[in-house]
Amino acid sequence: MRILVAVHDLMFSSKINAAAKGGPHEIAWLPRGASVVDKVREAKPDALVIDLGNAALRAVEAIQSLKASDDTKGVHVIAYAGHTEEATIAAARAAGCDELYSKGEFAQRLPMLLGAAR
Repeated sequence: MRILVAVHDLMFSSKINAAAKGGPHEIAWLPRGASVVDKVREAKPDALVIDLGNAALRAVEAIQSLKASDDTKGVHVIAYAGHTEEATIAAARAAGCDELYSKGEFAQRLPMLLGAAR
């Protein structure tokens, strides 16, 4: 399974690398400044892990665009945000995000999420 990771936070990047190390999944990282939607179309991952709190990613718009397009709507989107980002969380759900977690819950579940990502 191919997983595209749109996370630029060093702490979470390190946790993702540690959880994925030696695992069965192919992990690809979104380069800084790259478009999430363009990279998903190019890389054709099975899943996308995205940080809703990074404004540069325009995550909610990206999720909405991915879920609206026939060629990308099947990408399983796993997102996380700060627990106080209620409006962003609601917008991501409305956009079609498949799994959404608080930062703490995401960090705790990361090994399971990488193993169970569709």
